[in-house]
Amino acid sequence: MLRKQSKWMLRIMAIATTGALLITTPSALANTLDDLKNEQKQLEQKKNSIDSNIKDTEGKIDQNVSKIDQIMAQIKELDTKIISTESQIAEVLNQIKLTTTEIEKLHASIKELERKIEERDELLKERIRAVQVSGGSVSYLDVLLGANSFIDFIDRFSAVNTLMDADRTILKEQADDKAQLEEQQASLEKKLQQQEDSKNELVSLKASLDTQKASKGNLVDQLEVEQAKLHEEKEVLETEYDEILNLSQETQNKIVAEQKRIAEIARKAAEEKKRKEAEERKRQQAASGGSSSAIPNVSAGSWTRPASGRFTSGYGSRTHPIHGVVKTHYGIDIANSTGTPVVSAADGVVSYASPLSTYGNVIMVTHSIDGQIFTSLYAHLSSIKVSKGQVVSKGQIIGGIGTTGNSTGPHLHFEIHLGNWEGMAKNSVNPLRYISL
Repeated sequence: MLRKQSKWMLRIMAIATTGALLITTPSALANTLDDLKNEQKQLEQKKNSIDSNIKDTEGKIDQNVSKIDQIMAQIKELDTKIISTESQIAEVLNQIKLTTTEIEKLHASIKELERKIEERDELLKERIRAVQVSGGSVSYLDVLLGANSFIDFIDRFSAVNTLMDADRTILKEQADDKAQLEEQQASLEKKLQQQEDSKNELVSLKASLDTQKASKGNLVDQLEVEQAKLHEEKEVLETEYDEILNLSQETQNKIVAEQKRIAEIARKAAEEKKRKEAEERKRQQAASGGSSSAIPNVSAGSWTRPASGRFTSGYGSRTHPIHGVVKTHYGIDIANSTGTPVVSAADGVVSYASPLSTYGNVIMVTHSIDGQIFTSLYAHLSSIKVSKGQVVSKGQIIGGIGTTGNSTGPHLHFEIHLGNWEGMAKNSVNPLRYISL
């Protein structure tokens, strides 16, 4: 469609240029047949030159489209790696948490064993001191031989056996506890080493994630350069995006003021930990009729994909499907059936939730991430499940895919803006810099 449209527009330009040449040609001054033939020859040469330029431009367009497809394939491959690395980081963090709990339990157990051993040592020392006080020469045999009668011997024999059993029990318990202490101390050292290894792995994974995100950023930069070239080679003046908002200045000023107010709420909400995200997600899945397959998997990083479905249109210059002219597309499109769940791309606060001009039903969410304010926008929704001022979590269902407003079919139009939303063209960025497809 893009190639056919480009060819059509270029041929229109060629016809217009040829017509202009015919109008400005001084045929009225041609008095001889030779003059007319020369004029016709010149027109034919210029027409051939225009045709040649059209073919050259079409070739450049084909090359750029191919290069853009290659870059998009690389971006998707990096997205897969980023999602995998973020999952590995989450797994290592969980392992560190479990190991920390085990280390704390071992510390407590070791402390209890040391207390028992110390108390038993004191008991044994008391028994030794008692023997020394009695002269140190009395043995169990002396006690038995000192019996006055057979009954006294039996009593003394029973008492000696009891003392001997007690001594053996104390010594055995002491030996067992010391062995267990050594075993737990060795286990503690092993757990501490595992903890250190996990922390080193976490550092390596985070470095790898930073590298992957930097590589993706470079690819997005290349993608935008190629899109800019494609736009220039079409030689079509860029016009306003067809979904430009017909808002009065007063209405837009009110939205901007509300965005600033919500931004402060978003900062505070970002500082609070979400304790029931898993329960909330299960509840949302049940509310959507159990269609969990339509809900995108939540990524481990700050951002996640806002809806499942087919990626149909990227950020930047494109031929509009309704009007057939080249416009700037300030977001990305994800196509799926009407009612497919749309989720918040990050933790934040709902700053707008109503119909908005050709956007149709719109939700805006204000986010505070690492001290930076972002605003995400979700358009053409079939339903709105949140209200302005509501705190939402990353991955929480906020609406459903639809085709309200200026739309050719059910899809989600998704935008990200640096700072507050102040109109579609201002401070918009390519969402592919933050979310993974």
